[in-house]
Amino acid sequence: MDLFGTLRSQAAAVIGQIESHIGRLEGELEGLREQAEVWKNAIIGKSASSAGRNTTSRRGRSAGATRPRGSHRVNWDEVLSSVPQRFGIEDVMKHPGAAAKGRAQVYPALNRWEATKRITRVSKGIYEKAVAGGAPRSSAPTAKRGPAKKRAAAHRTSTGRKRGRPVKATPQAKAKAS
Repeated sequence: MDLFGTLRSQAAAVIGQIESHIGRLEGELEGLREQAEVWKNAIIGKSASSAGRNTTSRRGRSAGATRPRGSHRVNWDEVLSSVPQRFGIEDVMKHPGAAAKGRAQVYPALNRWEATKRITRVSKGIYEKAVAGGAPRSSAPTAKRGPAKKRAAAHRTSTGRKRGRPVKATPQAKAKAS
C-alpha cells in the first residue's frame, strides 16, 4: 500500500473542502457587501440605480469605497427651510445633512444666512428667519453689531485709524486730552 498516495488523496480531499468552504464564504461576503451598499445608499438618499456601478471614480477610488463622514454636499437652503421660524443651533442640527457635517460647519452657514439677511440674531444662540420683506416678525431687539463689525472694531486703534502705525501725539492732541 502506498502511504504517500493515501496521504495525497486525503490532503486533496481536505483542500477541496476548504476551497469550497472559502468559495461559500466569499459569496456570502459579497452578498453582505451588496446589502451594506443598499443600506448606505438608502441613508444617503440615492437609489441603487442612480448610484451607478463604475469600477473607478475620477479620484482613482473604487465606486464601493466609503466616503469620509460629512463629505456629501448639503443644501443649506433646505436646512434653513426645515427649521422653525425662531430657532437655535439644536434645531439646525436636527436636519440630517447638517448633522452629518457637524457643528463646525453649521456656524459658517448661520453667518452666511445672517450676512445675506435671511435670518436675524434675536439673542445669543437664538435666530429668527426673516420675512419676505426682509424684517423679522417680532419686535424683539436684535444684536447691535454683527461679527464683521466686531472684528473691524477690534483692529482699530484709539485714534480711530484702522491698523497701521500709531500716530505720534501732537501738542494739540495733548491739549484736547487734558
